[in-house]
Amino acid sequence: MYQTKRYEYMVKYTQQKSWIDGRGNFIAFAFFLGGISGGLFMASAYFSSTLGMFISWLLALGMGVSYMIHLGQPLQSWRMFMRPGSSWISRGFIFIMLFIALTAVSLILVQWFPDAKTLITTFKILAGVFAFAQSIYTGFAVSYVSAIKLWNSAILPILFVVCGFSGGLAILLGISLGGDQVTAIENITRITLIGFAVILIVYLWNATYSSAVAKDAVARLMGGAIGAIFWTGVVVLGVLIPVGVSVGTYFSGEASSALLLTAVIAEVIGGLSLRYVILKGGIYLPLTHGE
Repeated sequence: MYQTKRYEYMVKYTQQKSWIDGRGNFIAFAFFLGGISGGLFMASAYFSSTLGMFISWLLALGMGVSYMIHLGQPLQSWRMFMRPGSSWISRGFIFIMLFIALTAVSLILVQWFPDAKTLITTFKILAGVFAFAQSIYTGFAVSYVSAIKLWNSAILPILFVVCGFSGGLAILLGISLGGDQVTAIENITRITLIGFAVILIVYLWNATYSSAVAKDAVARLMGGAIGAIFWTGVVVLGVLIPVGVSVGTYFSGEASSALLLTAVIAEVIGGLSLRYVILKGGIYLPLTHGE
């Protein structure tokens, strides 16, 4: 693979590395955990799954840990709270902390104070608000980077939210196998998956025609080493297999637990692959651009 020379930096199309190579890979993992954690909580709160809420809480903790590993000086992570007015990273860190705290309170109330229905509902709604905020902020944090045209899109936050919700529903489906709510979860998952596929196509189509550098980024995303992950991880595992299983279940009326679990695993891998390829495909707009 061609390596950009120092004197070519920001003169030719230059791939960003801060958020994907080396320790930067933990940012992609954090974005994935944030989206799927928020999506899982919202789905679990709707279907009253305490286990799903607990897993979403653990995933949010994992997101925080991933951020800490990414930081060069983890002990100074408190500084991320200091600029919520101008930094999406700062806002996101606040969203994560509030979501973790509110979800913990919700779980405590559900477990030890089940009769406090009004209080439980209140904290579930509050936690749900920050679950959504945690999911969508990752898209805003990326789309805010105007120098990378592939990222600088209003569609990206929506794509990340829908992908996170889809992955959250998949996990909830996996932990609910054999239960009474499987069919209802499958129906919502099917709609969400189709919506995710449509938004992904619109996002890539829009990027292709938005600028020359974004078009080049989409070409890189679909070809070479990144392309292998895109087509296998995002398209096949993240879309085709889950949609195929879901549609097959709809027409046949039933599906084996093993087949559904395969679709769940494929969908989760697809969500992680999506974050990876989009961050990996980020190319800086050259300083000498003519756009």
